[in-house]
Amino acid sequence: MRRRKFLRNTALAVPAAFYTPYFDLFAGSETKRVKITDVKCIRTNIGLRVSPLVKIETDEGVFGIGECHHDENGFGAQDVVLNVIKPILLGQDPFDLERLLFKMETRTSYYGGNHGFPTHAITGVEIALWDIIGKLTNQPVYKILGGGSHVSQVRAYLSAGPKNLLDKSSCEEYAEIMNKEGWTASKVNIIRDQQWDKIDNRRMSNVEIDRNEKGYALLREAVGWEFEIAVHCHWELDFDSALRLSRAVAPIRPWWIEDPMPIAFNEQWVRLTEQSQAPILCGENLYRRADFRPFIVNAGLSMIEIDVSMSGGLLEAKKIADLAELYYIPVATHNVAGPIATVASANLAASVREFLGHEIFASNGNYFTFGSKFGVNGDPRILRYDKELVKDGYIQLSDRPGLGIELDEDLVKSYLCDGETWWD
Repeated sequence: MRRRKFLRNTALAVPAAFYTPYFDLFAGSETKRVKITDVKCIRTNIGLRVSPLVKIETDEGVFGIGECHHDENGFGAQDVVLNVIKPILLGQDPFDLERLLFKMETRTSYYGGNHGFPTHAITGVEIALWDIIGKLTNQPVYKILGGGSHVSQVRAYLSAGPKNLLDKSSCEEYAEIMNKEGWTASKVNIIRDQQWDKIDNRRMSNVEIDRNEKGYALLREAVGWEFEIAVHCHWELDFDSALRLSRAVAPIRPWWIEDPMPIAFNEQWVRLTEQSQAPILCGENLYRRADFRPFIVNAGLSMIEIDVSMSGGLLEAKKIADLAELYYIPVATHNVAGPIATVASANLAASVREFLGHEIFASNGNYFTFGSKFGVNGDPRILRYDKELVKDGYIQLSDRPGLGIELDEDLVKSYLCDGETWWD
């Protein structure tokens, strides 16, 4: 292809001192020689929920694949991709990533203020553009994002817990499984009298606090002190309850307490972080830098968690991580997306120096987890990945160009949502 010939000639002609890790400088004299010819989107069930998949085609025969974060049935993201974003991208050079993102963000801003399913759509498209960029430069995305990776594999944490957190034998069984499967960290739901998605109020009773104190102590005793335990809330508590919970679980030295209070920033986050004896983390429901900024600059948390699939893309997620680094705040990733977005998110994680862990859902009847098929955030067989996706508690990164995936089209077709037809 013309792009690859240009890059090979550049490598032969330019002294090493002039090399740069940023793809836009490599692309300079080739601008407009590769053009986007089509943008497609189909709804599938490859992941934990409906996963809209994006395919972007170019006149070089190179295409990119992305995955959008879910809405209830995928129609929202699909509509934006096909009817709003596609006209913006047709005829454009995929290397003009920053400019194209600006145009997409501006065009969709009045659908949700750069939040919600329009941003889900942009993220899926941006992931596909990175896949193209990696293929055209013959590099894995994690090697070029931000100028190079810090690691070749990414530490993962399992979002799962014992069958009964208050039962010692159940915690011991869970610990045995974690050790056998190579996990070094997990995120475990707090015990509530109310289900988090059906709460009537934000108050935790003293009995609930005591039950959590006991349950997490049993878990710590079972897994030992080297295993990291994240205390998993769902942005559901008031300030007093969050503070009492943080003090109750502090003796187990949790990795973090996740999203204990409602989503929006206010001064109570600063008070909680200052008074808690355990690290406070939030971010799974935040989108862009503007959402994270008040938490970071006002010291309203100890750590952040970026959901890459709803952040606006890998580039925006990297900028969020860079902002956090300025304030000495480490980064984790939230991840309830399917296998494609999981791989994309791991590519971002590899470029973040102060990275903690990447969320994974896995299927195993021996512990509680959320609806995963075949092992990792849905069905990873669709990727035709050249490595085991998660091994000994780490996400393995492919050395193949782009995201390193090659879709098993027949398998993906078996997961099409009702009424969807294949994009060819």
